Amino acid sequence: MKSFIAVRLALMVPTLLGVLIVTFLLLYVAPGDPVQAMIGERADQATIDRLRAELRLDDPLPVQFGRYVSSVVQGDLGTSYITGRPIAADLMDRFPATLKLAASAMLFAALFGISIGIYSAWRPGSWGDRISALIAYAGVSFPVYWVGLLLILVFAVMLRWFPASGYGGFAFLVLPAITLGMRSVAFLSRMTRAAMQDVLRSDFVRTARAKGLGETPVVLSHGLRNALIPIVTVLGLDFGSYLTGSILTETIFSWPGVGRYVLTAIEKRDLPAVQGSILFLSFVFVLVNLVTDLVYAKVDPRVAYD
Repeated sequence: MKSFIAVRLALMVPTLLGVLIVTFLLLYVAPGDPVQAMIGERADQATIDRLRAELRLDDPLPVQFGRYVSSVVQGDLGTSYITGRPIAADLMDRFPATLKLAASAMLFAALFGISIGIYSAWRPGSWGDRISALIAYAGVSFPVYWVGLLLILVFAVMLRWFPASGYGGFAFLVLPAITLGMRSVAFLSRMTRAAMQDVLRSDFVRTARAKGLGETPVVLSHGLRNALIPIVTVLGLDFGSYLTGSILTETIFSWPGVGRYVLTAIEKRDLPAVQGSILFLSFVFVLVNLVTDLVYAKVDPRVAYD
């Protein structure tokens, strides 16, 4: 296990290095001039040249890249053009909100998706199975922004059960979590159903039933335990995407997370903030994938890392 972790950590280095190079070049391939965006179109050339020198944007490209790599290694992602604060501090202020939303959405998706999948596999062809298939197709087909706006219209505007937007307690979390987790409910229910059906047709399940075990322990203890590998895969990938790709959900519900921070930085052409955010989110996604691989060995003893 230790050697596997060491190898995976070593493989993270070239991956993050590639992301670092791409994010650095983003400043030069993106259309427009970030200095011009900072001071406006009416600024004179002398002011533009002075600010460019202060930001050290007139240095040769290799020098700038070396300075950028050195700063990133030390944990310095740069300073935001808009807020004037260190980007790492901005991300640390907003990441707890994104983590809270992602964890809530994942909990919602896991509870409903796995439960629906288990029932569908236990009673294939029933009305419950058909309704779950319909829910899955709808969850995959409807875009996130449409689901979010529909939930706001029904539960915030018409019924007034939950606030339409903002950040606060449990009531503010319900609609964004459902919006973000709806697609995972669809995928998890279908994945769980397929995996559980394969397991429930296995010889050891028939043996357990022949020994007189109740249906609940057979389905949950014997069936679900042996069907967890594909389920854990979906959970890990979706949780990583929640942490790194919740821009639409955070924007719709005015959620003060990293996704909304990235969108604001893009709108205001705050390229250092965009660079730092992409690098940070890439690191988070790679780390979540590593944790997912480690969970495999815990949920299924047949998986071993030598």
